[in-house]
Amino acid sequence: MTRLIAKVARKESGQVLVLAALSLVVLIGFTGLTVDVGMAQYTRSKMQNAADAAALAGASELPTAGTAIITATDYAASNGAPDWTITATTPYEGDPNKIEVVCAGESESFFTKVLGIEIGNVGARAVAERAGMQGGPFDYTVFSGDPNYTLTFNGSNTTVRGSAHSNDDFTINGSSQEITGSAEAVSKFTMNGSNQTIVGTCQAEQITTNGSNIHIGAQLESAAAWIDMPDFSELIQAEAESAGQAYLGNRPFNGSNHSVDSPIHVDGNLTVNGSGFSGKGIVLVSGNITFNGSNLSSSGSSVCFYSKNGNITINGSHVELDGLVYAPNGTITMNGSHQTVNGRVIGNRVVFNGSTYDIASGAGDLDCLPRSGVKLIE
Repeated sequence: MTRLIAKVARKESGQVLVLAALSLVVLIGFTGLTVDVGMAQYTRSKMQNAADAAALAGASELPTAGTAIITATDYAASNGAPDWTITATTPYEGDPNKIEVVCAGESESFFTKVLGIEIGNVGARAVAERAGMQGGPFDYTVFSGDPNYTLTFNGSNTTVRGSAHSNDDFTINGSSQEITGSAEAVSKFTMNGSNQTIVGTCQAEQITTNGSNIHIGAQLESAAAWIDMPDFSELIQAEAESAGQAYLGNRPFNGSNHSVDSPIHVDGNLTVNGSGFSGKGIVLVSGNITFNGSNLSSSGSSVCFYSKNGNITINGSHVELDGLVYAPNGTITMNGSHQTVNGRVIGNRVVFNGSTYDIASGAGDLDCLPRSGVKLIE
């Protein structure tokens, strides 16, 4: 009996040792899995931070693709590991103002190999965009910045497809005029006439309407915010000089197509007679800009005509101008009738002399403005 009990004890002891050994393997495996998965998450997090930073650094160099790619790649490498694969791509999805950065590599498996598990490859990606200049006066289709000047619409058949803002008073006189967005004034808003419509909100410290068939979506008797007008002329001048597109003295543009994919700077006055413009960019003029009977810009283009210190005048009837006119220190005057601006009219003062104006802003008409900041979008 004693020998039998000893034999059974030895057998059970051997089974315990086997079970203990198997349990130890499983314990090591699960402990290792926790460690290795944590290491993989750490590596992936490090890759994501590097990709984000690299995409932002590269976007700051856009739309110069070569420089952006080199900057992004170098930035990711300096913030990553030497064995990572780093790929920077721009244009991204056809947009020259976007860049994608992808970081890829392997995460080491120290313990999970016991279970036959390999963590393998990990990776991260980021997409950044050099964003256009937005906000402020560029949120409006018509904008008047002088705090001592009344923005006035006189006449008939004027349509503003968007919103309008005045840093002082805002007056609409006449008939059959419509603002499809909002109308804002820091001080007083007055509407006189018939068949007048503001689809959005009319906001001013004081609102007065006189006439018939006047429709306003909503009224808010509170002063609209005073909005400053930015000066980015030095940036545009430097880019124009770098591109060999800087001209000294007064200059006419007559009867031909002019590309503004590179900025143009005229240190003087500019007269535009029957010319076309194409591309996306800015014509910066230190003095006055005068348009005489011109059909400007081709479909799909985005052109900003920027008078740094002068005035902008649009003369003629049945004139169509595709672009943004910007005079932060001067007056924009529209003389004539049946004038169409496919863009925005933004000036220190804006004057309408005539009737039948159609000013229509759109998402793409700000593409001409310089890129002022970078942001992650994916």
